[in-house]
Amino acid sequence: MKHTSTLFTPPLAEVQARFAEWRKNKKHQRRIPKELWTAAVQLSFEHSIHKISTSLSLGYADLKKRVETTETPSITNPMPSFIPIEIPPNHHAECIIEMEHSNGNKMRMHFKGKTDLDIQNFAESFWSRRA
Repeated sequence: MKHTSTLFTPPLAEVQARFAEWRKNKKHQRRIPKELWTAAVQLSFEHSIHKISTSLSLGYADLKKRVETTETPSITNPMPSFIPIEIPPNHHAECIIEMEHSNGNKMRMHFKGKTDLDIQNFAESFWSRRA
């Protein structure tokens, strides 16, 4: 799936009101304006295509096609940089690392006396997951 512009998602009720206003004032056989399609696509960050299409009275296939063919947003806040952790060999260190992704996924790692693990690899794998 590709999306445009930013990560901003307008409220569903606001987009419904905009569609209702457009439908109320439209001339016969006018196409849905690009701005309304963009708002509908942006809703896919938080809602399913089915929910959006039924709430806005849009064709499911048309909306799905637009969602899939729109570019992915650029993230305004870059991923956090990783801090290398250097543990001396034969050191009996204990370390707990907890991470929480914006999608709700959580990871907790507890290392005790283990110094040969690639913690950065675990972290990068976690942050690169989408769901």
